[in-house]
Amino acid sequence: MAGTLPPIFPITDDDHGGYTAVSLYTLLALSVFVVATRLSARYYIGKMVQIDDYLLGISTIIAILQSVFVQLAISHGLGKRQDIVSSHDSGLFEKYIYVAQILLIVSVALSKLSIGLLFKSLMNRGITRWVNWGLIGAVIVWAVASIVALAARCSSPHPWSFVDGKCDSQDTMFRAIGAVNIVTDVGLVLLSCGVLWTVQVSVTKKLRIITLLAIRLVVVIAVAFQIHSYIILIKSADKTWTQMNASIWDQAVMNISIIATSIPSLGRLAHELQPNVNAFAMTENHGLRAGDKYTISSLANHYPRETAEQNMLGTHTSIHGSVDGETESMEGLVRNGIHQNVLVSQTVELKVEERECNRP
Repeated sequence: MAGTLPPIFPITDDDHGGYTAVSLYTLLALSVFVVATRLSARYYIGKMVQIDDYLLGISTIIAILQSVFVQLAISHGLGKRQDIVSSHDSGLFEKYIYVAQILLIVSVALSKLSIGLLFKSLMNRGITRWVNWGLIGAVIVWAVASIVALAARCSSPHPWSFVDGKCDSQDTMFRAIGAVNIVTDVGLVLLSCGVLWTVQVSVTKKLRIITLLAIRLVVVIAVAFQIHSYIILIKSADKTWTQMNASIWDQAVMNISIIATSIPSLGRLAHELQPNVNAFAMTENHGLRAGDKYTISSLANHYPRETAEQNMLGTHTSIHGSVDGETESMEGLVRNGIHQNVLVSQTVELKVEERECNRP
């Protein structure tokens, strides 16, 4: 038809790079939107931004940079049949993929550290504290080891040359990177869910919060497909063509990890948008005291800030609305930041009574 614009990402029998581009921009746009929503909610509603928020923001920025290198790789042969890719483009394709794979590890590691630090304030006593720090340490070691392995994956002086260069034990390397990635994600989910299960709230609330945290297990599924795609890539003689599936699963792992890290903190925003609906989230303590950190809370209606400040409650409260003199319940869980790191559960019942004064 006259005036019809050409496709943004053309797909032909010999060029499927457009599939990678579509997945790249779709997942990245979703990640940026979710992270921007979380950080905005933390800043404008929670009035406080913590280190886990900064780590998540940096992770997203690195994800954007990583996506740029993947797009450059697409422009120089990714998704094309290798026999139609020039030697010049093939060399650039290898370099861009080389950098993109390293940046992917950095982005995923930062999102893992963010979720670990998010729950650190709930795990400052007993064995859970050491297990959490152990997981954080394992993530750091995994990231450093993975970056070193990827950086030296092929022989010098061109360690990025995996198309025609000599690369040993790539199968084992990608399996190991993926396996530790899975183990650390499962560990973070199980630890946080285990701690939350011991909190004194109703089973329904526990299940709702745990469901938000368990979404991170989707990353484990994506990593499994990522490992499988890299095993196929290593055995393939058409590297530029088979790299397409590997790159798609790379983007899935990176962006789903970022999104899954953001989700547990979005319940507060849902409350603000729909004040009559209870929401459950990991949130800030709304700046009542500098020492207070994160709260797991049931949110509804409004927050009695002045009352909390006057009584130094240090609790993040939620008021479940009542009418006609019914009982209103305020309950919250927060870390006490003054003397000891403990979880406090407080219930305050307010009853309103109407009295008539009889005149003599």
